Amino acid sequence: MAKCPNCGRELSDEVTHCDGCGASLRPSAISQMVDDAKQALSANPNDASARYNLAIAYKLGGMDDLALEELSRVAELQPDFVDVHYELGVLHAKSGRTEEAIGALSRAVELGPGHARAERLLRRLREGD
Repeated sequence: MAKCPNCGRELSDEVTHCDGCGASLRPSAISQMVDDAKQALSANPNDASARYNLAIAYKLGGMDDLALEELSRVAELQPDFVDVHYELGVLHAKSGRTEEAIGALSRAVELGPGHARAERLLRRLREGD
């Protein structure tokens, strides 16, 4: 019996994705990305780039909760990192946390005027789409 690395749900060994949270269970390039980022963080736990890479690997692997944790740490370490706020906004929006998404996307647009993806998603959220 396999266990989901994101939500902890018990799964049969033959599944490739968690039926609870959607996390990928396949060893892949994503696993390598996670391992590489963790190795970089073992040398320097405050490496914002390595934490961002870890967050993106988690996001790509469907491990949104872990991605949010890492992105929040990056935002603390490097508050002017535009893409961190954008990615936070995307994940909050995906989880239905509209106010948090609007706040993160507003910060992304404030830090990076002309960030088209952030502006587009922010507009959609404010219009209620």
